[in-house]
Amino acid sequence: MNRRDFLKQGSLGAAIAAAAPQGREFRPAPPPAPPKGARIVDLHVHTWFQMEKPAAPKFTERTHNSARPDGDFQINASWEQFQYDVSAVDKAVILHVAEDAGRKGNDEMAGFARKWPEKLIPFGSVNPTYRDALDEFKRGVKELGLRGFKLSPVYQKFEPMDPGACRIYAQAQEWGIPLMFHTATAQAPEVPLRYANPVAFDDVAYAFPRLKIILAHLGHPWQRECMVMARKHPNVYMDLSANFYRPWSLYNALLLAWEWGQTEKILFGTDWPVTTARETIAGLRSLNRFAQGGNPRIPDELIEGIIYRDSLAILGIE
Repeated sequence: MNRRDFLKQGSLGAAIAAAAPQGREFRPAPPPAPPKGARIVDLHVHTWFQMEKPAAPKFTERTHNSARPDGDFQINASWEQFQYDVSAVDKAVILHVAEDAGRKGNDEMAGFARKWPEKLIPFGSVNPTYRDALDEFKRGVKELGLRGFKLSPVYQKFEPMDPGACRIYAQAQEWGIPLMFHTATAQAPEVPLRYANPVAFDDVAYAFPRLKIILAHLGHPWQRECMVMARKHPNVYMDLSANFYRPWSLYNALLLAWEWGQTEKILFGTDWPVTTARETIAGLRSLNRFAQGGNPRIPDELIEGIIYRDSLAILGIE
């Protein structure tokens, strides 16, 4: 054995090797984990149905700004049709957007939930521009058992940090009531789109850090801004309702979420009757058809994790 080999084997050789220059080390992130839950929660279900069976289906009108580019959905579905569509999930959050203080719609949500208690979770709504909005919020929680609320500055036409709205946020934060905001484009020409961009809620999340916020619809077409909001604020989440029928946009949105490390904050939702759970799940599972010609594949574990994410547990409204 020559001198060089001897030194490499001995303690002196180890010391010399350890002293050699080297760059910083890097530990790769773990791969996406398989789904933790075993149930599906639809976090975004409207109650646009009627109790009786319609004589014939009525569909949304085909216009230049139709909700879905691929077709028109039925707007007079029956209670039985609603039950069939919702049977594809384990729990469904029903909601509305108040045109006034919210009393009538809140009573309806509570009534529907009593009609199907093992399936439906009622969310209410108030319009902060009404003086009695806070009283109605309190009534909805304490008397009706509403588990969350949806507010929509873009449709209800109020500044996200409006003083009346901040009173609602403060009470919701104190009571642990999650709030959902409509963050997505809107069809009506008279509504202020600046209130629909997810970044419009940055001050809200900063001022009320314990308030659990859901930004609806992945903020489409501002999905990137939605990811940034979720990354910045620990209690900001996103639902992906009303996205699958623009599959290229959704494919890229999920890639953005993966790159920004925010897939765990995406919650499953449909926007029924605009979409159904069955077609949304099928749409999610078909996104990797775009993974061709060098495009990256979205891990199956990521997609299944979104489908089976337990939103109720995450939001603390189990």
